[in-house]
Amino acid sequence: MHISSVEQLNEVMTELHDCPFDLDRAAFDEVSHIWTGFFLRPLWDDPRAAHRGFSMLYVHSRLPVAEATLKISGVLKCVVADDARIGRYSFNQTERTANGVRFRFNENLNIDLEIPVIDATYEERPIPELCAIYRQYFLLQSGPSIEMVAT
Repeated sequence: MHISSVEQLNEVMTELHDCPFDLDRAAFDEVSHIWTGFFLRPLWDDPRAAHRGFSMLYVHSRLPVAEATLKISGVLKCVVADDARIGRYSFNQTERTANGVRFRFNENLNIDLEIPVIDATYEERPIPELCAIYRQYFLLQSGPSIEMVAT
């Protein structure tokens, strides 16, 4: 998928809300001006998704996972404010800034990208060896916890 506006980027990133993001794998290539980020997206609508329990009391959900790769071209500058220093974060929201966009994460991480024009690609590929586990007690949901699939 090609992304050419902040609105399109925001739409794609909304689907990644609370998805795990690996800061250690993210990269900014200053020569090619490309920023690359990797997210793990649980696939709620996948036919392999399994839910068990009682809807109001407890639900255990086991979902297949896809790795989402976001590549943004034309990045002039990348500033990472990593106050938590934990490596894996969960994505919260995208904000427009004066010079580009900011990615906000729940665990005290912000990534600011200075980009005059949005030129990005978004791809997903299934990761069959991983699954996402969610637990819901009453109306409070945890997760996701990413685990290896038992063989």
